[in-house]
Amino acid sequence: MATPTSGPLSLLAVPGERLGWIFNDRNLYRRRYLEAPPQPSFVPFQMVERVQRWEKGRAKRALIPLVTGAGVGAMLILCGLGVWGGLTPSGWIAMTIIALFLTFLGGVVALLANLPLFLSRRALEAAQHKVEADYAQAQTDWERRRQEHDRAQHDAVDQMVEWGAATPAEGSRRVDIVGGTTYGWEAVLTIYGGSLLATRGSMLLVDFSGAALCGELTQLATSTGRSVKVSQFPKQLPNIDLVSGLSADELVDCLVEAIHGDAQSSSNRAERSQDSLLLREICQVLAPDLSMRRLLAALHVLTEKPEQPALTAEERDRLLELGPKESHQRLRRIESFVSPLATLGTEPNNDTADLTCLVAGTDSGNAQQELLKDLIVQWLARQVRHEKVGSIVLVGADGVNHRAIERLSTLCERQQVRLVLFFAHLREEALQTIGGGEVALMRLGNHREASQAAEFVGKGHRFVISRLTRTLGGNETHTVSDTEGEAVTQGGSASYSEGHRDISWTDSRHWGTTRNWSRTVSQADGTNWSDAESLQRVYEYAVEPRVLQDLPDYALLHVKGIGRGSVVQAVEVDPALVTLPRLSMEPLELPPLPDPAEAVFPATRQPAQVIVSAAYPLGQEPSVRRATEVHLPGWGTQ
Repeated sequence: MATPTSGPLSLLAVPGERLGWIFNDRNLYRRRYLEAPPQPSFVPFQMVERVQRWEKGRAKRALIPLVTGAGVGAMLILCGLGVWGGLTPSGWIAMTIIALFLTFLGGVVALLANLPLFLSRRALEAAQHKVEADYAQAQTDWERRRQEHDRAQHDAVDQMVEWGAATPAEGSRRVDIVGGTTYGWEAVLTIYGGSLLATRGSMLLVDFSGAALCGELTQLATSTGRSVKVSQFPKQLPNIDLVSGLSADELVDCLVEAIHGDAQSSSNRAERSQDSLLLREICQVLAPDLSMRRLLAALHVLTEKPEQPALTAEERDRLLELGPKESHQRLRRIESFVSPLATLGTEPNNDTADLTCLVAGTDSGNAQQELLKDLIVQWLARQVRHEKVGSIVLVGADGVNHRAIERLSTLCERQQVRLVLFFAHLREEALQTIGGGEVALMRLGNHREASQAAEFVGKGHRFVISRLTRTLGGNETHTVSDTEGEAVTQGGSASYSEGHRDISWTDSRHWGTTRNWSRTVSQADGTNWSDAESLQRVYEYAVEPRVLQDLPDYALLHVKGIGRGSVVQAVEVDPALVTLPRLSMEPLELPPLPDPAEAVFPATRQPAQVIVSAAYPLGQEPSVRRATEVHLPGWGTQ
């Protein structure tokens, strides 16, 4: 038993399954101070008006008394010169004093006349000082209340947790992780694997990636006192026993699936059936002592190599009775598949451990890998069926037959075992496999794979502006007309009469001129403006493919089921986050966000989570507003 050691990795081994952490911005819960700042008041208008009124006659009121007093004094002195020319010096002094007194008296009257102005000014200044002081005091009190509110908001927000655990939905037994890099996979294995060890107990981990990504997870298990067993194939193939305990039918099914793959043509079906029958007959001869070495020896016997020490004479005789000559080519093909695994389980190590890792080396061939994958999946199914296993992690499941994965998934579902599958690409087997549980999407650099992943997440309807029409027009009419006319009338009459030698003469003339002139000006202006837009219903991705292509190494999009709907969560999978403050190992139950009118940073939802679909009765609108865009701050900038 390993001795537990303290360290950052050991912090991850806390009960409760978690894929990573979701950042929940606590600043979105800050509320603004809604009290309006005080506004400066004004002095009464009557006081200003009084000062202005007294200001208007100030010079006049000051000059009249002063000039009057000085003028009267001057007149007294002039009168003394003209009338009382013989005044004694004392009289002149008296007259001068009287003149100066009158002048002084005029000045005093002038001052008294403007005394209301000075008093009004002083009252206005006092009122202004009081208004300014009241405003400064109100501003100080308001600022103090605002700071107290901000301090209370800061203290409340400072106590909130920022990072909450991202967990699979209840009832889901399988998690498919698609895409990503080796760094991202190692981080997910460390975080999720550590939580699975602490929550579900023993784990079986198979790594087909060839990168040995379980290094940090084994360190975590060792640091927490758990036993670890790591076997590398094909280097340590003799220590790995995948066949013992399998029935003849199970071994035959596994071999046939590995040989024929997923081909479904009629000719392949016939060959599949013939190979299955032939292998079943061979395995019945070898049962119950089934091993790859004995199976290969049986195939050698049937291909005219009878000397095989792994078989008894009776077994060789029975095998020779089965081997028809027309099956020689078929036997050679099966032999070519089985021969790379001849040493499998020859030196078995049956020690049990809390964490058992089977890691593919970089020197394994494709044929050997294909057969090993199916054998290992069959072995995993047997472990689930007959042993107590808490979780199974399969890294690099791209090449595993989807039917084998579906059978293993169904078995894990029945036995309540957590199954975690890592797919490097979203193609072929992965396309036929994902969706059996929850899906976590990591970086998918290929645009086709990113588009297929976006199709998997789903699309939604949205109304957008499809056409915008703006029209600006106008008309202007300006008319000027001038009319001018003139009429001249001239006439006259003359008469002459003579009789009785009286002569009379009358001469009458008249002349008239009429002129008229008129000018008419008319002007009309008109402007018209129209602004029209039309909406179009579009069907677009909830998560754009470009987002999936630009995900950082330590990030994934978790498509999580919520009832009969689903939600997309932006999850960070950096193990170093466990050392941060305000981090929870449990999912957060976040309170509702404040109303946008009250919030410092208005928001209707946390940006790290977007509802893709929500179940609602037919004929009714969904109760949850559908989000059609994903904004992941900081993502896609690397």
